[in-house]
Amino acid sequence: MSDWRPFVNPIQMGRDSLWLVVPLCIVLAVVYKTIRIRNLRRLPLQILSLWVYILVGLAVLAFAFFLLLEYFA
Repeated sequence: MSDWRPFVNPIQMGRDSLWLVVPLCIVLAVVYKTIRIRNLRRLPLQILSLWVYILVGLAVLAFAFFLLLEYFA
């Protein structure tokens, strides 16, 4: 049996797998807003706004980590 330690030997993912974040964020926004919202008329707009908020937040974090790795590491 091989020694599988994910933090020592991480799985290598290609550049195309980054696009899997978009549907994951959509599903997360749909589930969260469906549980939390009180008025169903506003559901699509609330889902869209949360989805954009999550994606922008992830992009800002990715840029911050990129700068951190490039200039401080």
